Formats: sequence, structure tokens, C-alpha cells
Amino acid sequence: MESQAIAATKRADRAAYDYIVEKYLKRVISIAWGVVRNAADAEDLAQEAFVKAFQSIDRFRSGEPFGPWIYRIVTNLALDVVKHRTKFRHEELPASEPAARRDSAELPAVASEIAMRIDRAIGSLPEMQRVVARLFLVEEFEHAEIATMTGLSEGTVRSHLSLARKKLREQLADVYGGSDE
Repeated sequence: MESQAIAATKRADRAAYDYIVEKYLKRVISIAWGVVRNAADAEDLAQEAFVKAFQSIDRFRSGEPFGPWIYRIVTNLALDVVKHRTKFRHEELPASEPAARRDSAELPAVASEIAMRIDRAIGSLPEMQRVVARLFLVEEFEHAEIATMTGLSEGTVRSHLSLARKKLREQLADVYGGSDE
């Protein structure tokens, strides 16, 4: 069905593209939020990623899965926003309140508190460690997929992930009994 929707989109069928957007929207927003840590910016970036993908759909290789392509687009856009913030504003990124509200409705209080602590711990990591950790641990992408999305080598992705895991174990030792996994 996806390949048919892509082919129809290449023929300027907006309804077919709506199907693709609907299929990937939640994950694209989640990826963007994981990088920029702001719900409004994440939604804007998702919209921008889908517009960009639509405008360049003729360059998309038929037969390839659409997901990795749109995930790379939104990751690059989100990383650009973070770099711009760091370069020009030098301010703290917003706290993780939107995720906390979402989690609170779905989880019991204790699990919600642990989830918020984990989210804060991931959020406290240096930029690329945070991005890689969120893409791997939360979004469950493979190393190769993360490398493609971020433009890093797989080895660098693994290195960032290893450093991030070490810092997370230290920060959350009380949650996990100080064990190594």
C-alpha cells in the first residue's frame, strides 16, 4: 500500500500523500520532540519535514521504505534548530513537561515518576549523546538507522550510545539498583 501511495504522490495525488503523513506523523513528531524538547517546535518540524518530503518526492527511490527517509529529514531539521538555539540564544532547552503530562495519563504514579526521571536523565546528556540515546532507547532505531538519520558513522553512534548509557547508569543507579544492566 505504501509503495502505491508513493507512486500516486509522485503523480501529485494529495490524498495518497495524506495516507503517508497519517502513517508516519506520530513517529516523526516523537523524533523531533526527542531532539528539540518542545512540543510546538516538534509539531512545526514534523510539518516542515512532510512539506520538504512532498516537494522532493520525485527524488525518492521507488521501492525503498519511506520511514527512514522522512526520519532523516526531520532529524536533520531538528538538529539544525538545536544548533541555532545553542549558537544564538545560549539558553536552556525547555523541561520535559509535555512528555510528563502524556506519561502521567497512561502510567501509574510510581512508573510515571521513574519515566520522568529517565526522561530528565536523557535530557541532561550532551546533545549528540541525547539524540542518539533517545533514537535508540526510546524510538528503538537500530545503530545503522541512527547513523543514516544523523549523518554519523555507526562507530560514532555506538560511541555516543556507550557514553550515554554510562552516564544514565550513574544518574539512575538508585532506580536500577546500581547494576550494569
